[in-house]
Amino acid sequence: MGFAEKLRELRTRQNMTQSEFGLALGVTARTVINYESGNRVPKDMEFYKKVSERFKLPLESLLTEREEFAAQAYAAGGLTEKRKAEALVAEANSLFAGGALTEEDKDAVFYALQEAYWIAKSENKKYAKKRTKKS
Repeated sequence: MGFAEKLRELRTRQNMTQSEFGLALGVTARTVINYESGNRVPKDMEFYKKVSERFKLPLESLLTEREEFAAQAYAAGGLTEKRKAEALVAEANSLFAGGALTEEDKDAVFYALQEAYWIAKSENKKYAKKRTKKS
């Protein structure tokens, strides 16, 4: 169950209209409708935190790992980075879910992705230090 379904279920369990729910969370009824329909997702983690605090729920219970990853990508780099992250996860899922790759090939792809991550992280640290020194 994704965030949209969880939000709708939470609201209906509270016997609240979309307007009442939005008012309790500081958003419009239209925003609630968009979130519940899955047409939109919150732009940052603040909305998720509000829901968690207001209804005394663990933050982790509101999001799937995939949704949390997308929210973090959005917070870090905006819509473009969120879309890139979602595309990467979708491609990886389809690659690992079946298809013609052997288990050994799947392992090799996974290790290559992991290595690319660590290399990029190392390079980012190196360049972040240079940018900081220039400031």
